[in-house]
Amino acid sequence: MLESIRKFSNLLGVDPFWVWLLIILIILLFIVKCMYPYKPEWKSKKTKDKNGNEVTIYYHIDI
Repeated sequence: MLESIRKFSNLLGVDPFWVWLLIILIILLFIVKCMYPYKPEWKSKKTKDKNGNEVTIYYHIDI
């Protein structure tokens, strides 16, 4: 695997350090996304009023 990363970085014409840095940052992003998943805080509902106009109502979701 190390040899293939070196070959890939040579193919791109960059220092292998930048390829390793990119791989490490992607792994850290994956770990953080697993620890803190996205949770919506607001919910919207579209209704119509008496005159037929579309109204959007926003609700705060208590977690």
